[in-house]
Amino acid sequence: MRKRAKKGLEFWMFVAPVLIPFLIFYFLPICMGLYYSLFDWNGISKGMNFIGLKNYIELFTNDKNYFESLAFTFKFALFNVVLTNVLAILMALWVNGKLKTSKFTRTCFFMPNIVCAIVAGFLWRFIFNQISDTLYKSTGLDFLGIKWLGSTDTAWVAILIVVLWQSIGYNMIIYLAGLNMIDKTFYESAAIDGAGRITKFFKITLPLMMPSITICLFNVTAQSFRLFDVNVSLTKGGPGRSTMGLAIDIYNEAFKQNRLGYGSAKAVILLIIVMTITMLQTNYTRKREVEM
Repeated sequence: MRKRAKKGLEFWMFVAPVLIPFLIFYFLPICMGLYYSLFDWNGISKGMNFIGLKNYIELFTNDKNYFESLAFTFKFALFNVVLTNVLAILMALWVNGKLKTSKFTRTCFFMPNIVCAIVAGFLWRFIFNQISDTLYKSTGLDFLGIKWLGSTDTAWVAILIVVLWQSIGYNMIIYLAGLNMIDKTFYESAAIDGAGRITKFFKITLPLMMPSITICLFNVTAQSFRLFDVNVSLTKGGPGRSTMGLAIDIYNEAFKQNRLGYGSAKAVILLIIVMTITMLQTNYTRKREVEM
């Protein structure tokens, strides 16, 4: 009994410092969001009018803006997930070599991840609006004259560029760790059998890196759907509502329109969407993981 009690105490000593903050800062707000979504409440007044599922009914029947934001978020997430992971893998393969500049290159690729997202957004807004225009006048290159943040066709691309610039380095580090875990004897055996670089990559590297791919896909998918700070600092959802992501739409509804109950209902739907997509993605990639 003493041994069991001691093991139980040791278990909670290690788990509690992580579990308690998780329950307070993650699980409790989710429960509160579910609760508030059943009320017509502005978030300030003491009176809360219980309306049941009316917020959800209004959301699905009478809110075109939400579905426009949903479409933009899905489009952005698709491009961000694919490009971030492809470029991060390519960068990891590049810096994994024995070049003298590998350490310096890794640092350069990772540095943007340290920059605060809001600061990164304002920095790139200055680049798109001021520096790009100055270079266009000096060089005459057409692509520098594009009004990146002023057009509905290019504003979302500008956001994508900034997010890629900031997040690729972090995912590169994860893929780099996965590459270093691969036993070199696999490549030696493949070389004896006459396999080339492309064959080695698709038959050895990619399958054995699947655990890293699972982690990065999960991280980037979640990041894409909760896009907020870069979006706000660059375009604030404009021009019009062309770059209005779900997170900004929820924020505006809850805190600018003072409809916290309705905003909570939108957040609950977003939570369900993200959970569904990440669970399907995680299950799919885990089934393809190969034990080394």
